[in-house]
Amino acid sequence: STQSRSSAASDVYKRQVVPCARPMQLRSVALLTLLCTVALPGCDKVKQCNSLVDTISSHTPKMTAASGKLAEVATNPKVVDEYEGVVQGAIDDVKALELGDENVSGFAKRYESLLGDAKALGGKMKTVTADPTKMQAVATEMDEIRKTEEALVAEVNTYCSS
Repeated sequence: STQSRSSAASDVYKRQVVPCARPMQLRSVALLTLLCTVALPGCDKVKQCNSLVDTISSHTPKMTAASGKLAEVATNPKVVDEYEGVVQGAIDDVKALELGDENVSGFAKRYESLLGDAKALGGKMKTVTADPTKMQAVATEMDEIRKTEEALVAEVNTYCSS
């Protein structure tokens, strides 16, 4: 969350600038999984949805911790390296999923792309730390990724619970 600060640079350093660091909440998918114990039609879709959500959720604690440390980038640029490594681990795990359902596979590819964009912006932070205007631009780009992620999560929820 963004808090008021005395300067734009301080504001950018203190705000959490990393999307993709919270679990998707697909409780309805878990209920559908229970129904799939009898191999009902559509169960493969539910299993694939759960696989995607579980994979993303498994990275949430590490991504949250790494993104929280990005506030230290001005004094400790190595936090970006840690962040990039954590995000790359999530990208690799999402990429490794074997998803036959075209829609779930598409969601995974879009999420992977969002993670790639977030990783690139994390790396960009290293090069613009001395310029509050450029840091604000990076933060704005991260906000856009966050909005895109929220829309994607809504799509996953709708598809996977239908």
